[in-house]
Amino acid sequence: MHGEAAFGSSFQRSLIRACLDDPGLRALLLRFTQTGQLGFTDPPSAWAWEALSKHEAPTALILSTEAARLSDEVARAGVQAILAATTDWRESDYIRGQIVEWTRKQLFRAGFESARGKWNEGDVEGARTLMMGKIEEMAQIQLESADRGWFFEDFGERQERRAFAASGNDYFPSGIERIDRAMNGGLHYGELESVMSYSGIGKTFWCVHRGFIGARMRRRVLHFVLEGGRGKTEDRYEARWADTIYRETRVGQFTSEVLHRLHLEYQSMREGLVIRGFSDRKTEWRVTYDDILAEIDELRRTKGWRPDLIVVDYGDLVWSPGDDERTKQKESFRKLKTLAEKIEGPGHHGYAVCAPSQAVRPTAGADTKEHVLKPRDIADCYEKIRICDVIISLNRTLDEKGDEEARVFLGKYRDDEDGVLVKVKTNYPKGTFCEIGLEIPMKEPSGGDD
Repeated sequence: MHGEAAFGSSFQRSLIRACLDDPGLRALLLRFTQTGQLGFTDPPSAWAWEALSKHEAPTALILSTEAARLSDEVARAGVQAILAATTDWRESDYIRGQIVEWTRKQLFRAGFESARGKWNEGDVEGARTLMMGKIEEMAQIQLESADRGWFFEDFGERQERRAFAASGNDYFPSGIERIDRAMNGGLHYGELESVMSYSGIGKTFWCVHRGFIGARMRRRVLHFVLEGGRGKTEDRYEARWADTIYRETRVGQFTSEVLHRLHLEYQSMREGLVIRGFSDRKTEWRVTYDDILAEIDELRRTKGWRPDLIVVDYGDLVWSPGDDERTKQKESFRKLKTLAEKIEGPGHHGYAVCAPSQAVRPTAGADTKEHVLKPRDIADCYEKIRICDVIISLNRTLDEKGDEEARVFLGKYRDDEDGVLVKVKTNYPKGTFCEIGLEIPMKEPSGGDD
């Protein structure tokens, strides 16, 4: 293909096959082939593309019929080979990504050359405006599948989705029985959960608690550490698995029995948990939504690994552009919700995403007077959690801290019950938020609060 030596015959033929199933990809290709910026060098692919370009909605049958009329047996055999190729959604994703990246480079190259000319002429503002326009145009080039369903035709697919839900494998329990019951088992695929509390109450411990239960269920967990070192999070997980005090875990004080048990259990849970820190950012401490997507993509490409549960510790630290903090955080949480609902191919159901957030600064006496944080008490921007499916608050007074207790409030659950308050026994010394299944009876409030 013109302009990119990396696009060999095999890629060109796969690209033709992908265009038959993807009108968006075909339209993008047409845009650049018509201007002469892109072309096919593989003869069968060049002929097939010319045939496809003549039809508004080409099909494999049209291409096969046209190929049968070819007098050149080699070209005819090449086209038949293209049609006979099996379609793999992973390969199609790769092709789409390569073409999108190539087209963005072409736009940048054209914009840069034009902007440089204006700059050399002394038109600085003109150069800036032209370049910014090209950058915006680059961002708009994407090949996302439309969220569209043909209701009557898709009945079988809906039944498959419902069968998966009925299997009991579509949720991630918190280990707090009353909360999980209200959430139909726990956090589900496609849902975004935000856990809010004052600073130091336990958001990070909740994240480890979520990840621990998910991995223990043999689900794949990807834990992003956006604040602090990865090592501390690893030590908290280790303390939970070893059932050992955190300060002892930090210096490796394990009995021989514990070490033996860990080795056995870890062997059976290989590739169950990935903890991603960002200390590799040497010049700036700023993690974006694109960084999160890049990590997910790299794990899939290099390891064939895809998570079920994604923990972002914590959501407020995901950087997004904006004029103020409120706008930035609102955009970050909208992107995290998009991530939860992102379908990566056939049989994929999206991700369960947990991303805690900070509550408003506590007022004087908040540590001594028992009260419950509700969704309206979120810091900076309520709009950022309006998009969430689940909003949970962690509450604790100084007396409760001394008694190793806390109150967990389900302030919002989009699908069912909310307004549930449960007192639990905490276990911070062993790296986790609370003891699984150990709840303390108490009076529950009536109704939730958005």
